[in-house]
Amino acid sequence: MYVVGGHGYVGSRTVAYAKENGNEAVVVSRGGDTRNGVPSLAWDDFLNDLRHGVGGSISVVWILDGAKHGELEHLDALLKVVDESTYIVGVSSCTVYGDRHGGMCDELTPLSLVTSNAKLKAACEEALGAAPVARGVLRLGALYGIDDRGVRTDRIERWVAEAARAGTVTVPEPSHWRGWLHRDQAARALFRAARDRVDGTFNVTSSNYRFGDAASFAAIPFGATVKGNGKEDPMDYRIDSSLAVEQHLLDQRDGEDLPSAVASFAANYREGRRIR
Repeated sequence: MYVVGGHGYVGSRTVAYAKENGNEAVVVSRGGDTRNGVPSLAWDDFLNDLRHGVGGSISVVWILDGAKHGELEHLDALLKVVDESTYIVGVSSCTVYGDRHGGMCDELTPLSLVTSNAKLKAACEEALGAAPVARGVLRLGALYGIDDRGVRTDRIERWVAEAARAGTVTVPEPSHWRGWLHRDQAARALFRAARDRVDGTFNVTSSNYRFGDAASFAAIPFGATVKGNGKEDPMDYRIDSSLAVEQHLLDQRDGEDLPSAVASFAANYREGRRIR
C-alpha cells in the first residue's frame, strides 16, 4: 500500500491505521524526506518502481489536495505507469454537490461544480474512471479533528479560540448545511478501501449540521454568539453516507462526533492545554 500524501493531515493517520492492522504502508512524498520520524519514497522513485513492476497487486491511496500540489498533473503521471492490477482510492470532496439548498445528496445526485476545487476534484474523479485500474473514490465531508503533528490549525481550534477571546464565532453563511467528518474517520475509510480494494464512489460524512449550529457547540460554553463572515457561500448541502456505512468504510468511535470533539477541545482550552 502506497500513500501519496502520507505525511499529511489525513494521510499520516491512514498510514498509522495501516500499520496498526499489520499492513505495510509506504509514504510517497515529493522529495523522499522524513517527517515526524516517518520516512518516505520520493515521487520519481515511486513512479520508477511502478514502471518497472514491484510484483503483485498494489493499492495506492491518493491524498494530494488541490491545484497548488499539481494534483491532476501528478495523477495523470501516475495513471500512465499503472495497469489493471493496480487499485487506486482517491480523495474527492462533497463540495462537488454545490448548492442544493440544503437538500440531501447521495452518490447519484448530479454534480454542481461551483468552486475551482470542486472542478479539480471532479476532473480527478473522471481521470480515475477512465483509467485501466480498479478504483474507489471517497467524497469526504468538511474535516475536523486536532492535528497531532501540530501543523494544521483545526476549525474547532479556531472556533473555540475566537469564542473565548472575542465572544464571537465567525463562520460562512450560518444557515447553510455541510456534511462533517472527523479526520480519523476519513483515515480509516481510506485504509479500508485500499485494503479491501472497494470499487465505486462513496460519500463519507458522519453528520450534517448547519454552520451556525455546528459553531454553536463552541460558542455556548463561552457565552459567545455565532455570526456570518459576510462573504457569499456558494455551497449548501446535506450528505447521505449510508452506502459507505453498508460497505464498512465508515464508522464512528467515542469522541469523534462533532459536539464531543468541540466540547473536548473547549475543556482543554480552559485548562490551557491543547489536544494531541
